[in-house]
Amino acid sequence: MRDDHEKFTAAGATIVAVARHTPEQMREYWTENKLPYIGVPDLKAELGELYKQQWKALKLGLMPAMFVVDAKGKIAFAHYSKGMSDIPSNQTVLKTIAGLAE
Repeated sequence: MRDDHEKFTAAGATIVAVARHTPEQMREYWTENKLPYIGVPDLKAELGELYKQQWKALKLGLMPAMFVVDAKGKIAFAHYSKGMSDIPSNQTVLKTIAGLAE
């Protein structure tokens, strides 16, 4: 998402990444990697639970999940990953966002 951040911004989207880390860990990671989007620490996975993020003990924790939430707060797109590499492409997400404007 970092590589296409300008495309997301141009589409009117705000990227928010939620991670199961402390605020200090998030700040350090965001600073080191110069991430241009918002990072929200969720050490207790409260947001993950709210959005029904999958827990896989054999895969050592929470599986990635991605959501597109529209301006009214409705989930317009949800993807629950089966593994760490099962992430929708930026193009897929951008198409979803573009469809919201129609």
